[in-house]
Amino acid sequence: MLIPCKRRMTTSRLGALAVVFATAIAGCGHTRFLAGTTIPATEDNLAVVETVEQYRACLIEKNIDGLLLLASKRYFEDGGTPQANDDYGYDGLRQILTSRLGRVQSLRYDIEYQRVTVRGDQAEVDAFLNGAFELQSETGERYRRVNDRHRFVLERTSNNKWRFLSGM
Repeated sequence: MLIPCKRRMTTSRLGALAVVFATAIAGCGHTRFLAGTTIPATEDNLAVVETVEQYRACLIEKNIDGLLLLASKRYFEDGGTPQANDDYGYDGLRQILTSRLGRVQSLRYDIEYQRVTVRGDQAEVDAFLNGAFELQSETGERYRRVNDRHRFVLERTSNNKWRFLSGM
């Protein structure tokens, strides 16, 4: 059972994606795209983007249990460095999320989808992240911005759900 995040997708965003998807299925062979993107509106692409939007909503709500339910048991982050001491898997994810989100006072996090690639039971989502957050620190509050390219990697489960392998 997935712990719902209150702000899953905004009604207008979800509605727009649903309309685009329905049009693609009923269309006359022309390629349809997910709203506001150049990403083909396939069933897999829509399901993957909906999962990433669930992640975004849980992140904004600081819903750690919801975030963990979106992660694969095979989740792994290498920290982007050659050292192994900053790597963690699913078991370390709760600690990382608790530590980082516990310091966040306010958060804005937008995702601009640039590409979704599905190969079998694995998907990669290339996106541009645009966000800002306020951190509580020992020296007072600090503001940070995020403006960067990012890749989410997900896997399809046996019950046809998408779960994150990395990138959360």
